Amino acid sequence: MASSIGVVTDSTADLQPALQERYGLGMVPLIVNWDGQTFRDKLDLSTADFYHRLRTSKTLPKTGAPSLKAFETAFREQLEHHDAVICVNLAASLSATCGVAQRAAESVDRQRISVVDSGSVSICLGWLAEMAANLAQQGVERQAIVEKLEEARSRMRIFFLLETLEFLQRGGRIGRGAALAGTLLSVKPILSIRDGEVAPVERVRTMKGALRRLVELVVALGPIERLGVVDGDAAANTAEAERQFQARFPDLTIERGALGPVLGVHGGPGVVGVGILLAG
Repeated sequence: MASSIGVVTDSTADLQPALQERYGLGMVPLIVNWDGQTFRDKLDLSTADFYHRLRTSKTLPKTGAPSLKAFETAFREQLEHHDAVICVNLAASLSATCGVAQRAAESVDRQRISVVDSGSVSICLGWLAEMAANLAQQGVERQAIVEKLEEARSRMRIFFLLETLEFLQRGGRIGRGAALAGTLLSVKPILSIRDGEVAPVERVRTMKGALRRLVELVVALGPIERLGVVDGDAAANTAEAERQFQARFPDLTIERGALGPVLGVHGGPGVVGVGILLAG
């Protein structure tokens, strides 16, 4: 009999609850600290409440990795039902989360737990967690699943179109000068995350032009296996992006995701994301 494998990820995977339930995925929440209160991402602070408050708040929340105990608990819960565990986390270069998961794996049972750095965030991280769970259900061995995840990781791209540079600047992710240059022109920056690195792609003067450019950037990548748009409190613009992608990729199902609080802290409200898995 093949050994059974449980899958754990973190809350920045922005997983749909139905998917989480179908595969019995463990989800470890990151932390949002705001005005002296500590919230567990999505559990104590819903995405809708978060954005409503963010648009009016004078203070900016801070984000933090989950505790060691949170990962240890998730791993022990999975090991009660499974022989081994695969944990897929947001890019190690962007957060301490993956490192905490590795330490928890060593303290619980490092022979039976594999920790994988997704090199990405949001919908792309969610796809890797889903892929791991799907392969585990097919009876694929743990090491083979890890290798498949690492191969898929190299084919993932994610773009974010921001309404404003203000939140990246307030959070200390970019310098004041760069933010000021952006505000003066009120440009809409497009950023990418690839192999864990955040890089500015370009700045477009209007949101309409930026959405069009976002679609062009994706089309230029070549054949695509999966495509999803991610709504960070930007319903109308996300719907417009989805419409344009569907016109350009009529044979693909355009998936939908929501950008949760932890990522929303850094991008601010009004973010349109797009995740891409290139054809293998």
